[in-house]
Amino acid sequence: MNKLKKSLALVAVLAIASSALVACGGNSSSTADTSSKAESSAEESKDESSAEESKDESSEGSAAAELTNEDPTLSVLSWTDNDLKNMFAVLFQENSDYNADNVKWVQVGTGGEEARDQYVNYFNGGEDCDLFCLEADWILDYIEKDEYTAPLTDLGFTKEDLSHGYGYVTAIGTDSKGNIKGSSWQATPGGYVYRTDLAEEYLGAKTPAEMQEFVKDWDTFTATAKKLQDDGHKIAMADTLGGMWQVAQYNKGAAWVKDDKLVVDDYCTKYLERAKEYYDKGYVTQEAQWSGGWNAIMQDDSTMGAFLCTWCFGKNGTLSGMEGNSETPDDATEWVTDGPTGGKFNITEGPEGWAWGGTWLALSTKCNTKKSAHDFVEFFTVNADTMKKYALYASEFVNNKDTMKAIIDEGSNKNAYLGGQDQFAVLFNQADKIDMSFVTQYDSVIKGKFNDAVGDYVAGTYATTDEAITGFKAAVQADLPNITVE
Repeated sequence: MNKLKKSLALVAVLAIASSALVACGGNSSSTADTSSKAESSAEESKDESSAEESKDESSEGSAAAELTNEDPTLSVLSWTDNDLKNMFAVLFQENSDYNADNVKWVQVGTGGEEARDQYVNYFNGGEDCDLFCLEADWILDYIEKDEYTAPLTDLGFTKEDLSHGYGYVTAIGTDSKGNIKGSSWQATPGGYVYRTDLAEEYLGAKTPAEMQEFVKDWDTFTATAKKLQDDGHKIAMADTLGGMWQVAQYNKGAAWVKDDKLVVDDYCTKYLERAKEYYDKGYVTQEAQWSGGWNAIMQDDSTMGAFLCTWCFGKNGTLSGMEGNSETPDDATEWVTDGPTGGKFNITEGPEGWAWGGTWLALSTKCNTKKSAHDFVEFFTVNADTMKKYALYASEFVNNKDTMKAIIDEGSNKNAYLGGQDQFAVLFNQADKIDMSFVTQYDSVIKGKFNDAVGDYVAGTYATTDEAITGFKAAVQADLPNITVE
């Protein structure tokens, strides 16, 4: 911003000089005099701007240096420690000031939706809270409320510090007044993860590039699903309707609510039709996403593949961490290399670019460990070196384009779940295209109601797409009476 002030000051001075030149008819003495004055004014403006910039940078730096801890323990709230246990492990390894005694995970709820509702009760109860995790679908519920979230500039960060990553991450974490209140360690592009052994046997696809030709758009994806069935292979192409929806909801490309009115466009009808076709013809399994069976279908030849994003197959991720099973290994690579389908997966782009969720760190207004909170946010969302260490430890796609490019170029990420393939290299270009400018604070509720309608439609509760959409609208109106539904 200070550079902009300098530029504007100089432009203004030069504009004045140009006006003087025209008014004086090009008189050489006037020109020289005006130029001299312009140069003098520009120099003064530059000196003032430099002084202002120096003052700004000094105050920003001193703000971070003066942060203290009133409480020795940093509390980080989340509904799960899937990410946090990896983050803590890297932090403790790299910074001897922190350990399990002074950095704690506080569990609030057992799922993102539950945490959204329970955070308020937790905050109002007077318990300790320094940082807390927010999910993409409902982050706006909190960053727009100053009673719960404080700007990250309170920890001494500048906007430049927090804007080095992917643009959509910063945009979602910024409130309507321009304050950055959420900073994320991750970007979450997704792709199509498929069984390499089945792809080669049934389709003759030996590489991710060859497999991409069978899934490059939805028409081709559907044709491939039909081919498998016609050839006598009773196998689905898609894992779950929930997985298909993650791709579809991103590509809807328009906000669910505009001017306080529910928006139901043609995309919704088209998705209902595709979901019904896939469900009836066996192109998608009838397993529910997040169920214990979700992991099983990836191993028992029920499906060719699944729609997964970056956090799904990192260390202790959704599938590699054996979601839905009672015993999750500390190191997910033990299972993915030793299990029945260990290492028999690859990832390709799939029919459409998409992203799934993401988690942001927010600063609580009740934070009493600002020094530790600053260090935690900086370690995982600002410092490129420590972000790289975390990315390689957890196989996590971090929110720093330069860091991810460096990892890809040096070939240092080998994902055991994907048979040693580097998922970052496949998804790097996808991440650069992510646009979540259409996110609203109502998304988690509305998406849930729409998925309920999809489930009822494919199950036969609704006979037509019109009936399904009517039921969906009624459900939204019941839960969100402040939204206009037509």
